[in-house]
Amino acid sequence: MRWSLLSVAAAAAIGGCSADAPTDAANQDAANRDESPIAPSRSAGDTASPPAAAGMSAKVSSLTGAVSGLNTRVTDMGTIIDLPADALFEYDKAVLTQAAEVELRKAAEMIRSGPPGAIRVIGHTDSKGDDAYNQTLSEARANSVADWLREQVGVRQRELLVSGRGEAAPIAPNENAAGDDDPAGRAKNRRVELVVPTTDGQSSASAG
Repeated sequence: MRWSLLSVAAAAAIGGCSADAPTDAANQDAANRDESPIAPSRSAGDTASPPAAAGMSAKVSSLTGAVSGLNTRVTDMGTIIDLPADALFEYDKAVLTQAAEVELRKAAEMIRSGPPGAIRVIGHTDSKGDDAYNQTLSEARANSVADWLREQVGVRQRELLVSGRGEAAPIAPNENAAGDDDPAGRAKNRRVELVVPTTDGQSSASAG
């Protein structure tokens, strides 16, 4: 009888240990499962910054691309943006065309990204026609561009100094060496210049 009781007690002890083992294993499995969501969370946090950096880089590239098509010259007076009149106006006109906005938006973006200061808007023509007529046309075209700029956020706060130079300040020959008409040179001379400051507080001088 005593042997039977000892056997029962031993069996019970063994059974108790067996019952506890699955519980411990289950607890360990649960603990392991509880950690698994943490690792992805950390991974997601670690990988969040590269997309943001890539987005910032794309934005900078987009901005660079937006102004890179402009014809610019850097001088001691400031950065001069040459806007071809043929891309802004119809022949012998001073009213901006719909296509002009493409060039003007590039120029406005460059102005926004530059230092503060007055912006000079200077109209130019080629040498066809008389001097007085060309002077009036250059002033009218400069005013059309200035009026557009005054409507743009980030630009309209600037002081705009508007003038016309007529045919007095060509940047290319209006005629070739033989005295014949030079259409390519005339096209370069028909332009509106925007003189943008290159340093804070610098006032742009007249271009030409």
